[in-house]
Amino acid sequence: MRHARVRLIVFAKAPVGGNVKTRLARDIGMAAAAAWYRRAFIRTRNIVAAAKLDHEVAAAPSASAMRAASGTRGRLTTQAPGDLGRRMALAAKQAGGPSLIFGVDIPGLTPAILRTAREAVQRHDLVLGPARDGGFYLVGLKTPAHAFRLYDRVRWSSEHAMADTIANAPKHWRLYLLPMLNDVDQAGDLVGQPRQPAAVAAWSGCATK
Repeated sequence: MRHARVRLIVFAKAPVGGNVKTRLARDIGMAAAAAWYRRAFIRTRNIVAAAKLDHEVAAAPSASAMRAASGTRGRLTTQAPGDLGRRMALAAKQAGGPSLIFGVDIPGLTPAILRTAREAVQRHDLVLGPARDGGFYLVGLKTPAHAFRLYDRVRWSSEHAMADTIANAPKHWRLYLLPMLNDVDQAGDLVGQPRQPAAVAAWSGCATK
């Protein structure tokens, strides 16, 4: 089956202490939080590769900082300035067509979920991956129309983030919800995640091209 060209955009930060997972860092320390984020970033890119989907990384604070901190190769761009909503809206606008934007701090993300999202965004105006804290781990837009309006006055980092986003969508839009997953913001969110040396080695040893 032929698919429309869907841009997959991984939103990520350079894995440097103090730059990533600041709430998690308050619990486990900056270095440990940065190390966890680095592994999560590698794991996410391997999940995309396992799904056999092309992708790009939109990095903060810059593509060069990400390359220096992680050794990442492949397509890297720099996130636009502004809050999360503005950055995602601009990324969707630049995509010019169907797009999926997602982060790297979702341990339950799988290749199957990404393939489902890629299928769904071609038939639905808005695709969201609900997070258990009330936010969302993935957003897909069939077209860039209303991208900025979608994130108007969203209460980020709160239990209202996804509800606010849905409320901003035009009433005629078709919405598709992916499975609900946990994201990682603090130490309690790490419970149940694989932390054995073998799992860490598997993450770290995977290709990042």
